[in-house]
Amino acid sequence: MKKSFISATILLLLFLFNSTIMAQNLVGPWKGELEIPTGKLTVIFHIKHDNNRFSGTMDVPEQGGKGIPIHSITYQNPFLTIELPNLGIKYVGNVLDDDNIEGTFQQAGASLPLHLKKSLEVILGKPKPQEPQAPFPYISTNVTFQNGNVTLSGTLTRPKENKKYPAVILITGSGPQDRNHEILGHKPFLLLADQLTRSGFAVLRFDDRGTAKSTGEFANSTTYDFADDVAEAFHFLSKRTDIDPQKIGLLGHSEGGIVASITYEKVPQVGFIILMASPGVKGKDLMLLQKKVIDEKSNVPPAVVARDQKIFGEAYDMIVRKEQPLYDRLKEYFKHQLNVQVSDKQIHNIALSLSNPWFTEFIRLDPATYFQKVKCPVLALNGSKDVQVVASQNLPAIESALQKAGNKHFKIVELEGLNHLFQKCETGLPNEYGQIEQTLSPFLLDEIKKWIVFNTEQ
Repeated sequence: MKKSFISATILLLLFLFNSTIMAQNLVGPWKGELEIPTGKLTVIFHIKHDNNRFSGTMDVPEQGGKGIPIHSITYQNPFLTIELPNLGIKYVGNVLDDDNIEGTFQQAGASLPLHLKKSLEVILGKPKPQEPQAPFPYISTNVTFQNGNVTLSGTLTRPKENKKYPAVILITGSGPQDRNHEILGHKPFLLLADQLTRSGFAVLRFDDRGTAKSTGEFANSTTYDFADDVAEAFHFLSKRTDIDPQKIGLLGHSEGGIVASITYEKVPQVGFIILMASPGVKGKDLMLLQKKVIDEKSNVPPAVVARDQKIFGEAYDMIVRKEQPLYDRLKEYFKHQLNVQVSDKQIHNIALSLSNPWFTEFIRLDPATYFQKVKCPVLALNGSKDVQVVASQNLPAIESALQKAGNKHFKIVELEGLNHLFQKCETGLPNEYGQIEQTLSPFLLDEIKKWIVFNTEQ
C-alpha cells in the first residue's frame, strides 16, 4: 500500500514537473500567417507564464494591431486554447513540439488553419539596415512642451555648432504613433531626423498625445487637436536661441500633411511644408478609392468590390450628413445591408469604429479648404504604388488647391515604385510593409534634403 502511494506521488510529481516544463516551453512569441482573400495576415501571440497562470498579447502587424490583450490562455496537453472574446477570436492548437503548434484560428464564424512557429525573428526583429546607430555626430536632447493640460514629449536634434538653425517639425500619420513613427519595426522619423540633422537642420519629432511619453487622450482626439499640438511645437521652437524662427517648417506623413496645412492657418509664420503621401481630397473619397484599389489588387471579385463601394459610400454619406444618433443609425444600416453575413458583434465593431470622433471628422474633412490658403513653399510627394493615398487622386487635388492659393513656390513629385511608407515595393499592399528591409527610399531622402536646402538658403 505504501509502495503504491509512493508510486502515485512520483507520477503526480512527474506530471506537475512536465506541466511546468511545457508551460515554460510555451512562453515566447509564436508567429503564423493566415491566408485570407486579400493576401496574408500575420498573427503573433506573445505568451507569458507567471504564478501558475498564462497571460499574453496579440499582434496583427498588417492592421497596426500591437499588444492586444488576450483574455484567456489555457493548456490541456496537447491542446493550447487562446481566446479574445471581445474580438470574437479563438485559436485552438495542437502543440507538436517546442517550436510548432498546428491549429485553427476562428473569428466571426470563419475557421482558418494557422500554423504557429516560435519566432526568434520576433524577439530580435528583422534587420533594418537604414536605422541610425549611435554615436551620432550631432546633439540629441529630450524635450517637452505644453498644449493646455497636455504635455508633449519629444526629441530635438541639431548640429553641434552653437548657432541658429533652420528647423523641421515631423508630424505623424493616422493612429497613435511615437516620435519615431514606428511601424512594423521601421522607424522612418528616426531616419528622417538623422538625415536632416546631418544636413544642417534642427529636427523636432514627438510622441502623439496619449502615446508613449506624451500625456492626454488620443482616442477621442481629432485632426484639429493634432494641429493644435503642432502649433504649440512651432511656438516652442520659435522661442529657442538655437533655432531660426523665420525658418521653421513642417513635414507631415499621410494625415500629418493635412495637420500641417491646418497648422499653417493657425501659424502663418510657418516657413515651408513638406507633404509625404498627404490626402488632397475629402476623407470619404479617399477612403472609398483606398478600399477599391486594395480590394482589386487583392483579387477580390468585381461584384464584391462594387457592392462594398455602394455599402460604405452610403455609410460615409450618413456621417457627412451628421445623422443622429450616428452609432445607432450605422448599426441599423449595416445590419440591414450585411444581413446574416456577419455577427452582431462585428456589426457593433463596424458601427463603433465609423462613429469614432476622429473618423467622422476625417470623413467630413476637405483638405483643399486648407491647402487653398497655404502661401509658403510646398513639396508634395507621393509613391506611384501607394494604395492608401493614391497619387493620381491626391497629387492633382493638392496642386489645384495650391494654385487657387496663388502659391508660386510648390513642387509636385510622384516617386516611381514606392508605397505609402515610401519603400521600394512590389504591389504596394500593406501586407508587404513589414517584409521590406528598406525604411525609406534614398530617392525620397535626397529629394527632401535638396528641396529644404534650396528653400532655406534664400
